[in-house]
Amino acid sequence: MAYLNQIDILSMLKEFRKRTNVICSSLFTTDGFLIALDQASFTEDDDQHESIGAICAGIVDLANHGIQSFPNAIPVKQISIKAGNQTNIDGFEIVLTSLVNDIIICVMFPNTLNLGVILFELNNIIQNLSKYFQEVEQDEIIEKLSVLS
Repeated sequence: MAYLNQIDILSMLKEFRKRTNVICSSLFTTDGFLIALDQASFTEDDDQHESIGAICAGIVDLANHGIQSFPNAIPVKQISIKAGNQTNIDGFEIVLTSLVNDIIICVMFPNTLNLGVILFELNNIIQNLSKYFQEVEQDEIIEKLSVLS
């Protein structure tokens, strides 16, 4: 079975950025570990994005724990964070979406962009990436079972 490597994932994130004009998109684990990052302009301070990943992972964890108090609670699939208001050109949004069980995609963009276009394209990239990560999970489980046999 063919797997995506880091270069393939980065290429998919770059194409997503080109189609949508987002500032940045990243994949990270629910523990806050950065898997992949694509950004519009290069900065040498990748610690900033790792910190953002850790903060976003904390937000998702907090939301999941908070929702457990509701009957028939299901895991959080998407969280939107908006800074500024509709008329504020300097405002931005962050959308956190669950890719698979422990992987989250984070997208940051100015609030002047069309949210509908971004969510449509985000759904496309999530479908492509989630297939890969689900295949990896299944293969890891099969590999672990074959070692135990």
